[in-house]
Amino acid sequence: MLKMIDVLEQNLVQNFTHSLNTPTSQFDELLNQGILNASESALQKAVVSFFNREDAIESAQALDISAERIQALQTGVALKDDRYLADTAKIVALCLALETDTLNQLDISDCLQDFPV
Repeated sequence: MLKMIDVLEQNLVQNFTHSLNTPTSQFDELLNQGILNASESALQKAVVSFFNREDAIESAQALDISAERIQALQTGVALKDDRYLADTAKIVALCLALETDTLNQLDISDCLQDFPV
C-alpha cells in the first residue's frame, strides 16, 4: 500500500502538522502544487489505497464530496483535473492526517465527534 507521505514532497509533509494548526491559503496553494507535482501513477495508487479502506466512502462524504465525485476519484483518472483538484486535496489532507497521526493532536469540537475519521 502506497502512502501519501511517500507521494508528496518531503517539505510539504513536514509542514503539514504546522499548517493544520495555523491554516492559511498559502498552504492550500502548496498542497495543490504538491498534488500537481506528484507522480500521476503514485498519486493514483495512494488514492485508490485510501478508497480500499472500509470507511473510505463515509469519510469522503464527511468531507463534503458528492457521490459522483467520489466515484470519479475512486477511478483515479482525473485527480489533477481542475474540476476534481479540491476534492483530491481533501482526500490527500485526510490521508496525511491519518498517516502522521495528526488527528489525535487536533482539538475537535464535540458536535463533530460522530463524523467518521
